[in-house]
Amino acid sequence: MRTVVLAYHEIGAAALRQAIASGLQVVAVFTHRDDPKEGGWYASVARLAAEHGIPVHAPARIDHPIWVERIRALQPELLLSFHYRNMVGPAVRALFPKGCINLHSALLPKYRGRCPINWVLVHGERETGVTLHHMVDKADAGDIIAQRSIAIGPDETAWELTQRICTESAQLLAETIPLLVAGTAPRRAQDESQATVMGPRTPADGEIDWTRSTEQICNLVRAVSHPWPGAFTFAGTRKLMVWKVRRVQTPAGAAAAPGELVSAAPLIVAAGDGALEIVEAQGPDGVWTTGPQLATEMNLRPRMRLGKRASARRRRCTSVLILGVNGFIGSHVSERLLRDDGFEVYGMDLNSENLGALTEHPRFHFLEGDISINREWVEYHVRKCDVVLPLVAIATPIEYVRNPLRVFELDFEENLRVVRDVVRYNKRLVFPSTSEVYGMCTDELFDEETSPLVTGPIHRQRWIYSASKQLLDRVIWAYGAQRGLRFSLFRPFNWIGPRLDSLDSARIGSSRAITQLILNLVEGTPILLVDGGAQRRCFTDVDEGIECLYRIIANEQSACDGRIFNVGNPDNEASIRELAEMLVNAFDRHPLRSLYPPFAGFQQIESASYYGQGYEDVQHRRPSIRNARTLIDWTPRIATAASVERTLDWFLQQHARENGLLRQGSGGAKEAPRRGGTTVRA
Repeated sequence: MRTVVLAYHEIGAAALRQAIASGLQVVAVFTHRDDPKEGGWYASVARLAAEHGIPVHAPARIDHPIWVERIRALQPELLLSFHYRNMVGPAVRALFPKGCINLHSALLPKYRGRCPINWVLVHGERETGVTLHHMVDKADAGDIIAQRSIAIGPDETAWELTQRICTESAQLLAETIPLLVAGTAPRRAQDESQATVMGPRTPADGEIDWTRSTEQICNLVRAVSHPWPGAFTFAGTRKLMVWKVRRVQTPAGAAAAPGELVSAAPLIVAAGDGALEIVEAQGPDGVWTTGPQLATEMNLRPRMRLGKRASARRRRCTSVLILGVNGFIGSHVSERLLRDDGFEVYGMDLNSENLGALTEHPRFHFLEGDISINREWVEYHVRKCDVVLPLVAIATPIEYVRNPLRVFELDFEENLRVVRDVVRYNKRLVFPSTSEVYGMCTDELFDEETSPLVTGPIHRQRWIYSASKQLLDRVIWAYGAQRGLRFSLFRPFNWIGPRLDSLDSARIGSSRAITQLILNLVEGTPILLVDGGAQRRCFTDVDEGIECLYRIIANEQSACDGRIFNVGNPDNEASIRELAEMLVNAFDRHPLRSLYPPFAGFQQIESASYYGQGYEDVQHRRPSIRNARTLIDWTPRIATAASVERTLDWFLQQHARENGLLRQGSGGAKEAPRRGGTTVRA
């Protein structure tokens, strides 16, 4: 069977070796360039392929049209993937009539995602395994073909477990490849209710928290021990690599705080529930040694403390300038930043009603102003701050059609002025793009890097918003390439939650879909569904969206520089009509329901009759969130129904208070004003 193999690292090499031994006709191998930063300890798939005379390639993107055509020319039948680090898209998978199979080093559906060998040890699992499964759009989620279980020893390290997984993987392939060739391999769906998804790990994840239990610390050390980057701690400012530990009895009368040295020979450290002996370690000189020798050479003494790196001076706050700070995103992200002592926020907006107690926070500084008028203040604070987050924009569909020039002037021209100031003063830019830049793109998942950005005809003025945003995205990218601008672009996908809009903005059609729906329910007017409400969106809870944005701003290890992030929940796809039905159900269950009129039902309406002839809409908007998952370990999990209930509660509580509907001792409501229907779109 003509087979293409994607493989990398130790397990990839072992699996490729078995695929060849099983008689498959491997016509090409795709791998990654061996990374010298990883130490070169693992077997080279490229070298193994070359030794067997197999053509080997290491493209940046296997789903690039050039490589798709080259693979097609091979007339392949079967695709096997063994620890290949990139997702395989539908364009590539469609080339293999006998299927696309992946080998995963865990017992799926548990431990999907990155670094399963390390994660099972970190979590103290007693069993893991290997799984062969079909590839689908979602990582490690396809039907299972075969599995083998592996018991984990109590002191087994990641390297030792890797070697056993190599052996088990080869045996699993030896048993299963004949079934794949014969077309008789079994398959069963994964139980999604049992699925767990793990993110990537970085060297920074190896830092020891001595307040943890001795079992948890032992698990961390063995999960990242050599040849992985290792667990570490600090004695003051000096870094210690900890390669092997064991649990010991705390000496009598030696009660100590976590991280405190109980003795130097042996080198024993107190933990959260006992003590650990450091058996093997490295000090700042890089020499691998025993614990007692390390203590001698570093002059470690009982009662000294290991833990976080000591700092001689107070950590400097990162200052963030947020233009449009009173808005939905601005107010929420300010709250999140100020929960971290490492941030200070300078904000400007036309008003401050959403900021509440933030205006009294000692690290929050607010100016009521307009970026098109207070230009000197904006430039001064761009120069003053470390990170600039320009959130000022017209982002409502009725304005796209009615005031297209104003949309262009504010969304592009005024923001371009800010971008140029950021470039001039060498600051970092975190810029909000929009999910609408994908426009009429037909991709099932809108990919951050590869999906085309498609908009409608020129006379459809509705697209001036996304075109303005897209053009500015491209300008920012060019500034990064040619002027060294440090930037990140993020694209929010239908975030919902408290402070989303106001009901007054919904009355003039200048709001998000859910706000307009809630206005209808509050006023007892029919919900008008544009074109039947068939447009599909992926709704994202604001708290999860803000957490992603926070991580982008924090930019640990500069992982977000020059990257685009879709910030949405691809699993929360629903039509506008389904959203409306979900909201009506939540409204009927709400404690304040009796204060409001009966539900007036749904009415369908053509988009042109409400928005005008310049309107057009996209039918779906489902994001790939690969960059957020892999670069900043962000995966959303809150279901739309929970976000809808929280959003509804906030609006109803606010409306009832403002309109005096919450009368003590009264279950009735004032007469709600009757109005015509409000039109709904995303």
